[in-house]
Amino acid sequence: MNTGKLDLFYFGDIGKYDAFNPAYVCAQEYAAETLFQIASRAPYELSEAEIARLLGVEQEILRPVVDSLLRIRAIERRDDTYRVCFPVFLQGDVQQMTGILSSVGDSIVRTLEQLNSQLVPIAQRFRCHKQFGVGRILYHVICDSVFDDRAFAYFEKEKLLCTSKPQPGNRDYLMIGYEACEEVAQSSNLLLCSSNNYACDGIRFNSLGDSCGRRKDMYRFTRIFDSEPHELAQFLDRSEDIGMLLSSDMESIASRCSSMVKRMVSTDVYWTDLAEDAETALLLSELGYVSGRQENNHISMMVPVFYQDEQPLITAVGDIVLPQIDNAVKRAFDSFSLRTGNFTAVRHMVDIGEIGNELWHQIFGLTNEHLAKTGFVDKPQHIDGQGRFFRSIRVES
Repeated sequence: MNTGKLDLFYFGDIGKYDAFNPAYVCAQEYAAETLFQIASRAPYELSEAEIARLLGVEQEILRPVVDSLLRIRAIERRDDTYRVCFPVFLQGDVQQMTGILSSVGDSIVRTLEQLNSQLVPIAQRFRCHKQFGVGRILYHVICDSVFDDRAFAYFEKEKLLCTSKPQPGNRDYLMIGYEACEEVAQSSNLLLCSSNNYACDGIRFNSLGDSCGRRKDMYRFTRIFDSEPHELAQFLDRSEDIGMLLSSDMESIASRCSSMVKRMVSTDVYWTDLAEDAETALLLSELGYVSGRQENNHISMMVPVFYQDEQPLITAVGDIVLPQIDNAVKRAFDSFSLRTGNFTAVRHMVDIGEIGNELWHQIFGLTNEHLAKTGFVDKPQHIDGQGRFFRSIRVES
């Protein structure tokens, strides 16, 4: 029996948690193992019967799993044999990719350090600079808003990657798979390139960090609430104190959280009266966005807040940074292109733009690590079971 499997990641809109949601489909028993078996062989080599034999399960048990993977077009069938339809990086791929990209992050950091005199004054113009230093602000602006947002449109115009893939069930997302093993985790899960976002009523709850653990933020809370409500008691330390709140639907809970944040950020002091909605305040405190300490029945904002009217500042940072790192990124892509023949995703005929999307994730993840290591941006500390990350809030309307 071969029990290798893939860790799956998603970029874009995966939609509600249903039969067309890739996170739902790939969480089924044997789904990640099935994908690994197909990816680890030549395209259209394995049949359903052979996959079942390799996994040590009855074919009748495996069939609905295969059917669900076909439904979301994660795999394609030809004469009862299969190929994967999304970028997969197995251990050998990661070793090659690490060698190709080993120096690009350091090169980009040296470029950014030369831009320090232009970037610091912009960071100091954000309102949250009253509470947070330049390093923390640049962590969210460069490492997230520029590298994990604006850079995709920039490099898509350069024909290096794609950002959109219409999927069944009226979704639009890219799916990425990594072999689930320790060596691969060191090159994917541990990089600072995972941006979690949940938006409601003009408020976006954000966190940026690595993927090593189950971080406590609004995005992860909503996923657990929708798909694994029985785990809320373990996820929230004081779930019994907000039982009435948790008995509501997710839309109502999120709306109350956004409403409270709006009240808090409407003044420069970033606080609100706890008595107005104690349960919502306690949830936001548990998720790390507001203070856990209550003074005079007040709570305060504990994360940087970025406002809609500050978007031109983020644009200005992107306009400075992206053209300056353009050549270094193109050199990394060119080096990769010269050595693509042995990569799993290329053998399975996956679109090169989809592969490029993940290649950029690796590049800016390595760069973010270098930026944090050198002190150019603040370095998030590791939290047992959650990994390293910083939270922020964006006011979008």
